[in-house]
Amino acid sequence: MKHLFEDWENIQDRIQKAQNLFLFLDYDGTLTPIAPRPDMALCPFQVKRRLEALRDLPGVYLAIISGRSLEDVREKVGVSGIIYVGSHGLELENPAGRHKKILTPARKKELNRITQNLRNSLKEIPGILFEEKGPILSVHYRNVPNEFSTQVCKLVEVELQQRRDRWKMASGKMVLEIQPNVDFHKGKAVREILRIFPSAALLPIYLGDDETDEDAFRVVKRQGVSVYVGPGTFPSTADFFLQNPDEVQEFLFRCHEVRRAGSESPGASPT
Repeated sequence: MKHLFEDWENIQDRIQKAQNLFLFLDYDGTLTPIAPRPDMALCPFQVKRRLEALRDLPGVYLAIISGRSLEDVREKVGVSGIIYVGSHGLELENPAGRHKKILTPARKKELNRITQNLRNSLKEIPGILFEEKGPILSVHYRNVPNEFSTQVCKLVEVELQQRRDRWKMASGKMVLEIQPNVDFHKGKAVREILRIFPSAALLPIYLGDDETDEDAFRVVKRQGVSVYVGPGTFPSTADFFLQNPDEVQEFLFRCHEVRRAGSESPGASPT
């Protein structure tokens, strides 16, 4: 992968010429650094200001797409008038309304049973953190000693072994997620959002840092720009990379300056 700023002249030209710009942004590891605990990953004030400034420009649209619950990511970001997607696409909220897929009572009861079983089987492993996010259970092992990591994965796999038709396990950065075995992911969420916009006049740019963002990279790859946040040596399908959330913030600033200059130029008109 090539560093995004190394090809900035070309990217800037595309951002400037696009009638509409749509920025899709992951939260953890993209807008804010990864934290030891999910509740500690707070959105920096300056990032919020950058998002608000972009939101207020004509022809610029924003969506935050996260594995967190919708309520959690919306509260963490705290910017109104933009689209929020939670639980990797199971929950969606935009200024026009809200859509949320919920578990049936039987499926919810089964997830509660899975959660309790895993709490029992993993209770002797230090550093385990459970995060219940509605239809998804996250098992964080970032603070688990390395010698226990393989054991955590095996115990989760064993718990789901007889439930593969109803539940699946997804891997992220030091987290395992038990999810309903239905057709949803971040890429599908991006595709659904883009359907309401005229594709010929739109430049979508997706930034994310995790394996769960790869589906979204593939969706925007032909029409737009995909950006992995992390080391450029990571085997991602993204077009470019940015090293960290600080560089993401710089990218947001550059996007704002390019679009603002275009909207203020003679003859420019809002879309």
